[in-house]
Amino acid sequence: MPQSKNKYSRYDLDQSPFFRLTSQAKLAKVLWISKRKLEILIDSENLYTEDVFIKSGKSRLLAKPRYDLKKVQKQIEDILKRIKCPDYLHSPKKDCSYISNAKVHINANVVVTLDIEKYFSSTPSRRVYWFFHKKMQCSPDVASILTKLLTFKDHLPTGSPSSPLIAYFAYIDMWDEINEIVENANCKLSLYIDDVTISGQNISGKLIWEVKKKIYSNGLSVNKSKEKRYSGKQSRQVTGVILTPQGEMKIPNRQHLKMYKVRKLLKKTNDPETKDNLTQKLNGLESQAKQIMSSSKT
Repeated sequence: MPQSKNKYSRYDLDQSPFFRLTSQAKLAKVLWISKRKLEILIDSENLYTEDVFIKSGKSRLLAKPRYDLKKVQKQIEDILKRIKCPDYLHSPKKDCSYISNAKVHINANVVVTLDIEKYFSSTPSRRVYWFFHKKMQCSPDVASILTKLLTFKDHLPTGSPSSPLIAYFAYIDMWDEINEIVENANCKLSLYIDDVTISGQNISGKLIWEVKKKIYSNGLSVNKSKEKRYSGKQSRQVTGVILTPQGEMKIPNRQHLKMYKVRKLLKKTNDPETKDNLTQKLNGLESQAKQIMSSSKT
């Protein structure tokens, strides 16, 4: 059975259980649910809960999948994660992270960071269908079912566990073309969800325009306010990691400030539950800092 493949094995796209899948019954087996449950799920209403999420003073609509749908989305993600992906992809990918993404660009003379604006909500259902029907060569009905399971209101939902990986596969040809453009300019590309980073000895305005042009031509856009260019002895910030001119990786000042504030609150509180929550938060922040520091030494 397709799902009996080693969970941690890696294989080419044409070895995926989804490749040339033409039977709804087999699709149900791959997803570890009954065919009847699959039928009920794709015909169900109210599969998502929408909440407003506020971060850094900005509000964002979060669409959270219902528990049974989320389980299926996670299964789809787990299967797709086994496909061998290019070196430039750092999330979501086993043994890669925002730290490995930043490390690609250590000691680069010039670093340019770009951000894909509203990446998930800008990825329409038709792109997801295209991936499963054209790249995976699924039958139209199977591709339609997978698209239905993975999208909401005709685009990728922000709160789904599968959206980061599906967004990559929905534009897999575009990212491969961009990587070729960057490599031909003797530069390096890395992709961490919606964060695009390019580095090299020299990065021309023409190169960045070629990359942007490819993004725009595929119906996506770049957030101009988040575009950064670093050069010379200037410290660079890549996916939340500071790269120093000396070739070290450090946490940003805001991370130090967060830890300082949490420690301060810990000293003041006597409530056991609050103390426990703050301790967990501090441990998480300190763990991130240690990971960055240890990665800097390897």
